[in-house]
Amino acid sequence: MSLERNIAPQFHKVKDLHFPEYQKIEIKTGIDLYAIKAGTEPVIRLDLVFNAGLTRQLKKAESSFTAQMLSEGTSKKTASALADALDFYGAYFQTRSNADDAIASLYCLEKHLKSCLPIFIEALVDSIFPPKELDIIRKNSIQKLLVNEKKNNYLCRKVFYQKLLGAHHPYAGFSEKADLENLNLDDLKSFYKTNYLSGLKFLILSGNFSEITLGYIHESIKTCLLQNSIEPRGGAAISTILGKHFVEKNDSVQSAIRIGKLSIERAHPDYRKLQLLNLIFGGYFGSRLMKNIREDKGLTYGIYSVLESFQQTSVWYIETEINTKNREQGLTEIYKELAAIRNEPIGAHELEVAKNYMLGSFLRSLDGPFSLADRLKIIIDFGLSKDYYAEFVHIINSMSPEALMAISNKYFSAENIVEVLVGKK
Repeated sequence: MSLERNIAPQFHKVKDLHFPEYQKIEIKTGIDLYAIKAGTEPVIRLDLVFNAGLTRQLKKAESSFTAQMLSEGTSKKTASALADALDFYGAYFQTRSNADDAIASLYCLEKHLKSCLPIFIEALVDSIFPPKELDIIRKNSIQKLLVNEKKNNYLCRKVFYQKLLGAHHPYAGFSEKADLENLNLDDLKSFYKTNYLSGLKFLILSGNFSEITLGYIHESIKTCLLQNSIEPRGGAAISTILGKHFVEKNDSVQSAIRIGKLSIERAHPDYRKLQLLNLIFGGYFGSRLMKNIREDKGLTYGIYSVLESFQQTSVWYIETEINTKNREQGLTEIYKELAAIRNEPIGAHELEVAKNYMLGSFLRSLDGPFSLADRLKIIIDFGLSKDYYAEFVHIINSMSPEALMAISNKYFSAENIVEVLVGKK
């Protein structure tokens, strides 16, 4: 049968979504194992989520440095021996820290889990923090920081969060060179002992696995040293300095711009509606900001608006870089678009295109077991309903121009805005 290439494939709207069922198993006090089975290949990922993000730091960079050091050796194995032991089975693990937590992930074939999991656990419970490896990480981090400090967009991001949240808020905790130089092994070992050995929050197993594998993980974590015994902390105080803030950088041709405000948290009933509104305004290549400021006016290569959700707060902002001579025109157009989306209903065609794009992108983000695990983590982190994603589809499909206009007037007002510019006067 030959293909008729003159006929476009049939278009189907996304009307319903079924998020796969998942298991929740208590391993020991305060630690649950979530298991989401999907995929056809015999590959699994095991994520251990620790209470070891920026919000737990006593000193800047403790979280990121500690996460990097976990793979640098134990009392029995060097860093290369750890890597070689896992590589023999085609497995590996990685660690990463973020604002609210840190994650250690093991990737392996299910049939090799019994050989790989003990090595993975050893790296997590018996990390020795070799001084030589710390020196290497420190030098690399300082070099990266020095490069970033020359970039307008980095400086703009840094000042924006400091003005919006407060210079001492954990989410605005950008490291200085002195912070990296003064961080020592005792700091990291203390952070590790408190927030890793005593701070395991939960686990997520994803992939194609059997009940035997699930039971083996359960017993392995139950009998290891990892606990969840640290006291939770309240949200850090937010101290916003509203208005316009300028950082002079006279060697710049481009000016970095970031404009934004505090927003609603992910569990808020309006959050998913605001996600759609943000997409239309500046969340994808077909957005209003891109059409006006990039395509029509040619003032920038790219401009976006972002709705960023943390566990303690949420932030909405617009970011771009514009040639300094066109900066004022760019700012004028940004504020014009903000006013227009509040005062004029969104057209039916524009809304339909945005809905289809958003739901199509959302479906792509659920492709594969590991992507499903990432979505499951959002449900766990924010205490959301298991029907959260199915409801998401129905909410997006139900939104009308009038409803979005009400949302825009509620959350896109010109009040309580922080504007940061970095560039030449």
